[in-house]
Amino acid sequence: MEFEDKIKIFSSKINEKLEHIETEETTKTALILPFLKEVMGYDTTDPSEVKAEYTADIGAKKGEKIDLAILNSGSEIMLIECKTLGITLDKKHISQLYRYFNITDSELGILTNGLIYQFYTDSIKPGKMDKSPFLEINLLDLSEKDIIELKKFSKEQFDISKIKTRVDNLKYAHDIHQILSTEIDSPSDDLVRLFTKQVYDGTVTANVKNKFYKIIKNEFKEVIDEKVESRLNEALGRTNSELPLEVDDDEIITTPEEFEGYYIVKSIVSRIVDPDRIFIRDTKSYCSVLLDDNNHYPIIRLYFNNPRNLKIGLFDDFEKYNSGGRKTSMYPLKNLKELYGYEENMLKTVEVHLKEIKQKKRAKKNKK
Repeated sequence: MEFEDKIKIFSSKINEKLEHIETEETTKTALILPFLKEVMGYDTTDPSEVKAEYTADIGAKKGEKIDLAILNSGSEIMLIECKTLGITLDKKHISQLYRYFNITDSELGILTNGLIYQFYTDSIKPGKMDKSPFLEINLLDLSEKDIIELKKFSKEQFDISKIKTRVDNLKYAHDIHQILSTEIDSPSDDLVRLFTKQVYDGTVTANVKNKFYKIIKNEFKEVIDEKVESRLNEALGRTNSELPLEVDDDEIITTPEEFEGYYIVKSIVSRIVDPDRIFIRDTKSYCSVLLDDNNHYPIIRLYFNNPRNLKIGLFDDFEKYNSGGRKTSMYPLKNLKELYGYEENMLKTVEVHLKEIKQKKRAKKNKK
């Protein structure tokens, strides 16, 4: 399974665990260790690779412990300090990680509460951990860029030299991103003056500054909206000259709820079938999750166009219409988590499809 699929499937299953996690130890066993194993590819059952309560006595420092250490040939490559789910990670939580980082050979430290992962290194002074992270990942709010960066820390991709060459760019990008976000929401006096002087020849009085503050803030929004619209048009494979004169209001758009539902279904049925065989196919009326990208092997239909009226179509009785299509049984959902209540239905449907595929292959082989 591709890394991208692993992280998205793992992320889709997090919400069902959240209400049951109240301690640091549960956070570690329910979220952090499974993440390291299922997504990042580290063997959490092998203490020579992932060690809990890792201790190293160096010089005058005795009994220093870190929650988790990822090792390679006995050397620390990543140190992980775990905190309880829900805790806001800040400077007061990095003290132990900071101390331990500074007395070991590790060049990477991670502070996490199971959802947020902050990555630290020693970019300013070798051997001394930076006070701010160079990368921060939220597993419930992943961008494609986050996934690309996170993949570099997986067991398969890990290369400390390549990671460290990216640290400066990531760190500065993170800080500049924060500055730009703040400026877009509330332009600073310096920025207002900078822009105003480029278009206004008079004296920048308080009234002029207030006037241009509103103009600049509004134009930020306009530029962003234009960029978003442009990217959407590119994604649809169109240029403005190719757009039809009339836009169909019923144009097929796969919603975030449909994608999330797809990943939930994929995580469920992956117990009995290769997840690479599970596909999503959208229509105007519903979104199908199919085995082998084949309409003859539907697993579930997601009627999620209206988020306030979620419904699913299941194939419980395995009956077919005269046309050959499979009959569905409709069920309402209060939220996407309720999909897990229909695991048995979906698994049974996949089993029936797999059996039918096997029979067809056998019959085809016998004809030969």
